[in-house]
Amino acid sequence: MANYHPNDELLMSFAAGQLPNALGLMVACHLEQCAHCRTQVKQFEALGGELLESVEEQQVSPELLEQLLDKLDDSPCVPAKPEVIARMEIPRPLRRFVPTEFDKLEWTGMSRNIKEFDLDIADTQYKAKFYKISAGQVLPEHTHEGNEFTLVMKGSFSDRTCDYHEGDFILADTQTIHQPRASMSGDCICFAVMDAPLKMTGFFGRMLNPFLR
Repeated sequence: MANYHPNDELLMSFAAGQLPNALGLMVACHLEQCAHCRTQVKQFEALGGELLESVEEQQVSPELLEQLLDKLDDSPCVPAKPEVIARMEIPRPLRRFVPTEFDKLEWTGMSRNIKEFDLDIADTQYKAKFYKISAGQVLPEHTHEGNEFTLVMKGSFSDRTCDYHEGDFILADTQTIHQPRASMSGDCICFAVMDAPLKMTGFFGRMLNPFLR
């Protein structure tokens, strides 16, 4: 299981604007907290600019610029509401998708100690959600039927391999079997995007698998 930072391939795809919506938002949230990755993205953007300068110019119709400017004029400018600006615990890239602060969300779940909140992000490849694990509580042991990217938003958690803290970026895949436990110091909230469901591995967990599809 990889942790702490997006790899160079993800950062390069982000710089080129090629990531799926949900995953791109997650990388943008990580960049808010990580100067190292922001530097990497700037370098990739500069490299992309150099490559564009080496591309042979192509002729376009004289009306193209005028059409583009007309479209920009037609796009309404919606100012951010003051209460949205004030919600500093929500990373800026996510604020238009999250209606309120973490403690006011309509969390759902099968127990009072493990909750989730689905995010309405248009993406045909990834589903996005928040997970909240109460302090000291543990998720059932599970693996993954695909890739799951996780960003720790608040608090921290640990599993059999590592401890993860705010801002850490984690990739779990079909080779990962873990049982995340929130630290005793407070609830842990994570932003997760996945291209396939979790797969519970314990005896009771396997009984839940049909409900996770």
